[in-house]
Amino acid sequence: MWAQGEDRAAESDGETGSSSEDEEDIQCEILEIQRDEANQRLSELEEVSNQLLKEINVLEMQFQIERSCRESAEALAVKVSKENKVLKRTSQMVMPLIPELPENSAAVTFEPEADCDEVDDCGEETLLVENQALIAVSQLVTEEFTEMSQKLELEQGLRQHAEVFAHQMFAARGESEMLPQSSEAGLQLRLQQALEQISTISLALCDIQCCYQDQVRQSQSAVDQSAVLSELQNLREQLEGSEEEKKALETQLCGANGCVMQLQEEVKQLQEMLSRPEEPEEEAAPAPPPPPPPPPPPLPPPHTAVTNSLDFLRIRRRERATKADQNKAAPLLDMQTKAVDEMMERIKRGIVLRPMKRTQEDDSSWKDQRGENRKSAVVELKGMLDGMKRQQLRRAPSRRGRNGGEVELLQVLQRRRRAMGENQDQTRDPQPGPQCVPAAGDAPWAGESGSAPVLRRLKQNREKRDSRIRASALIISQEN
Repeated sequence: MWAQGEDRAAESDGETGSSSEDEEDIQCEILEIQRDEANQRLSELEEVSNQLLKEINVLEMQFQIERSCRESAEALAVKVSKENKVLKRTSQMVMPLIPELPENSAAVTFEPEADCDEVDDCGEETLLVENQALIAVSQLVTEEFTEMSQKLELEQGLRQHAEVFAHQMFAARGESEMLPQSSEAGLQLRLQQALEQISTISLALCDIQCCYQDQVRQSQSAVDQSAVLSELQNLREQLEGSEEEKKALETQLCGANGCVMQLQEEVKQLQEMLSRPEEPEEEAAPAPPPPPPPPPPPLPPPHTAVTNSLDFLRIRRRERATKADQNKAAPLLDMQTKAVDEMMERIKRGIVLRPMKRTQEDDSSWKDQRGENRKSAVVELKGMLDGMKRQQLRRAPSRRGRNGGEVELLQVLQRRRRAMGENQDQTRDPQPGPQCVPAAGDAPWAGESGSAPVLRRLKQNREKRDSRIRASALIISQEN
């Protein structure tokens, strides 16, 4: 019995539990139906509101168009009124000239009455046209005004309808908010679930962003490394190019230094060669004043004698140079002396020395200060050569002063022969000894040194040449 009672009680409890669950399910279904209905109403209200907003926007656009049309019509009316006023003024200005027209037209036409009738007809036609235009404009303005008034009335009615509909929408929203609390609880649960889903989605998005940022950083680091490697390669290439340029510049410097040394040796040899014939002349200059010179010969020799004497001097110098070359034993010195002799021969003959051909790379070395000093030295050497050419040209006798200057030239050549002979004797026996005293024949030359213009020119040219040689030697020593 007790067992049967317990079974019945359990069955009754199960039935009551199942009935309560069924009731809850029914209530949930009812709430879902109500929720769906409310959502449908809200969607309908949103659609209606969107349609109203679209209609309102269309009405506003139409209103703006009508306003612009009205403004344009008003502007046209104002222009027409202004034009009418201008026409009236012109007509009033022309009115006093009308009685004068028949007098002027009588000389041209034989029918003044017909002309007056035509003028009146034209005036009436213009007035009719103006009146018709005014009537048409006024009609257009009235039509536009009536249309605008009708549109305004329609807009006002639509606004009232929209306000009523908006009031109804607000009322429906209030009713939807007044739903039972049970539906609010279900909505809260759903909202919580939605929030949880949003939180999980946000976490997933954060993870995705972190992964993306890591990938971006890796790509940036790879790009930076590639850029650094490319820069290193460029720098290495630049270093190799600079090293090659440095080697080329070193080779150029070595060649330039060799050229400078050769030029220095040549300059020294030139100084020695030039100082040898000048020493006896300078020694003979400070001699005491001799007695007056003998009278000149009655007839001067012809011009061929002067040229022969010059050739004789050149031959003597060549012989002296060949003897000096034989005395030297070293082959390098022989080559240098030969080069100097060739230069001297070219200078004496008047041949211009051509500059050495240099490559484009040598042009960069001239930019330095040493290059500029070398240029200045070369320019000074060229000036010296030009000066020597000018001296030779000046020594040639002129046609105008041939009769008066040939005697002096002969005397100078004789003295130079004596001086060259003394210098040659000194070079042959270089042992120190007493200085040779000028002979009696040389006394006129020393005495005439202050009066003869040719000797003055020779002294001036020598001084200039010595100063140039010293300046070039100083520049070369500074470069070293």
